[in-house]
Amino acid sequence: MKPLVSVWILIYNNASELKETVASVKQQDYENMEVILSDDGSKDYDAALLEAYASELKERFTAVRINHNEENLGTVRHINKVIGLSAGKYFISCCAGDRFHTAHTVSAVAERMEKRQEKVLACRRVDVCPDGKRKLRPPLWLGAALRWSPKWLIGYMIRKRNLLSGCCTFCSRAVFEEYGLHDTAYRLVEDYTYFIKLLRSGVRIGYSRLVAVEHGIGGVSTGKVHPQVLKDIETFREELLRAPEGLDAKTVAFLRQDAQARGSKV
Repeated sequence: MKPLVSVWILIYNNASELKETVASVKQQDYENMEVILSDDGSKDYDAALLEAYASELKERFTAVRINHNEENLGTVRHINKVIGLSAGKYFISCCAGDRFHTAHTVSAVAERMEKRQEKVLACRRVDVCPDGKRKLRPPLWLGAALRWSPKWLIGYMIRKRNLLSGCCTFCSRAVFEEYGLHDTAYRLVEDYTYFIKLLRSGVRIGYSRLVAVEHGIGGVSTGKVHPQVLKDIETFREELLRAPEGLDAKTVAFLRQDAQARGSKV
């Protein structure tokens, strides 16, 4: 039997965007799935609406559940909670407003991770901009960097930008059992900090050119940067500066300059 895959539909104040997301989950040709619709304390939470979507999904998948956080936990604690609710071997997320690129997305991801026994698999996504423009990310050279130059990639991601987005980088249960859940020192940034942690620990992150998700631009990590995201990144940089072992000299210098510019005492 094919392994159980837990598919998460994460919701926060955007249940109005669920229709296409749920439709893209429902059309998946991978049948051994549990689907979790999880709302993180939305102000406009509508229990009846989520029940209706759950009933729709139960037409195809017998394991469908709803989670509602009475209070907003933030991305990090929310995802940690959903991990605890999940029974699958592999975890694949599709946030409200996003949609799987094809009906074969879950099949392709699960088959690849199972065949190669991968703990983490980075795929590609299409960013759908408000003006209708579509941009394919991340760059193809990410695959080569993950395979041949992970240390260089760590430095690049710390100094420049995150290339391992949580919306198209998928994890196995095994990686959380071995390396722990997301660090609750952060509130909104779970992917950037966790994947750098894994790379620093020597975890091999697989790469596929598969376009997994169509991602709507406009969340907390896109557009105008949310102040809490900036705070999380500052906290992360201070943590790295306190324990810089294994980081290259250029990256350590960057972290020191950043701390000085912010007046940090680290």
